[in-house]
Amino acid sequence: MGAQQSATDNIDDAAAEMKTCYYEVIGVEWDATDLEIRKAYRRKALELHPDRNLDDVHEATKRFAEIQAAYEILSDPQERAWYDSHRGAILTGNEVDSTEPTSFRNIRLTSTEEIFNLIRKFSHAKNFNDESTGFFGMAREVFEHLVIEEEAAAEITDAGCLQYPTFGFSCDEYDTVVKPFYASWSGFSTRKSFSWKEKYRLSDAPDRRVRRVMEKENKRCREDAIRQFNEAVRFFTAFVRRRDPRYVPNLQTHAERQESLRSAAASQAVRSRTANQQKTEPYQQPDWTLAQEDDEQGDDFSDIEEEFEVEILKCNVCNKLFKSIKQLQVHERSKKHKKVFQQLRSNMRREGVGSVSSSFSRQDLGHTETTAPYLTEHVSLWSDIEQDPRIDQ
Repeated sequence: MGAQQSATDNIDDAAAEMKTCYYEVIGVEWDATDLEIRKAYRRKALELHPDRNLDDVHEATKRFAEIQAAYEILSDPQERAWYDSHRGAILTGNEVDSTEPTSFRNIRLTSTEEIFNLIRKFSHAKNFNDESTGFFGMAREVFEHLVIEEEAAAEITDAGCLQYPTFGFSCDEYDTVVKPFYASWSGFSTRKSFSWKEKYRLSDAPDRRVRRVMEKENKRCREDAIRQFNEAVRFFTAFVRRRDPRYVPNLQTHAERQESLRSAAASQAVRSRTANQQKTEPYQQPDWTLAQEDDEQGDDFSDIEEEFEVEILKCNVCNKLFKSIKQLQVHERSKKHKKVFQQLRSNMRREGVGSVSSSFSRQDLGHTETTAPYLTEHVSLWSDIEQDPRIDQ
């Protein structure tokens, strides 16, 4: 009950304060630019600083704190946008709808309007200590009370309630307490049904058609209330986080984080491709092992190689290689080969060289690129073969 009572007192104190629009506090219009807000804040701060108002230091301190709170909200783009969209509810939030229940099972229910009031209350809290009036004491009591409400709502609806981490104390460490707390509460989703926000009583429906219309409208009212309450708690969590000296923000922007992830993914892809290529490449035996094997095997290895030599046939007239005799024979019957052969034979006759065969067969692959010198060297041999009656021309 102590935490509930203290949190209730904080809410009531915030609601009792006189509410003034933050734009009026600084002295600018609602559509003022960031530069105009900053200049107006400096003027007001110099005017109302306690050191310049020694005749009424207490009042000057109070007004100066209000100016600081207003500037903290309006100078932040996200907080200013949220304040603009909820300004009416924040300024009139002290009048709670009489149809809403104030408590359930002796547990005070926190409304969306009271969350708005808490934001203004925390703007004035400058003492970062664990006292009930300090920053850490107020935040801890508020979040503990919200957990009590959620546990009661989950018990009624038989829905599971998340184990929300504690806000902790001023001396708690970031990794063990602060980081888990904000990670959990930043995605807050209430278990309360907000059935008291329903607009119609279904028992008043005269027929089924009207009843369905009422049910649809009541569902919309509940969903709107749940959405607004979730947004208020999440914003309040972000509001407290920005002012929590224990919080260590991630200085990387979203774009920078995405770029880092893309770079890491690209590097991983390159490493994966390299590893796959190494797996698929044929194994190459090191040179030092080859030298050792040559010393051990000696001439026996060359004998084995000779047994596996592949016969390569070449037409030296056309300078082409063939894998079989059949391919060579087909080539010799082609018009292109005959034409080249006739030209070559005519040239050789003019030079005083004997006749030449239309093709040459070589089994040694190392001599396949030999052209004119090889041809001239073996002309007489092939001429004798042509004139031998035992050979089919």
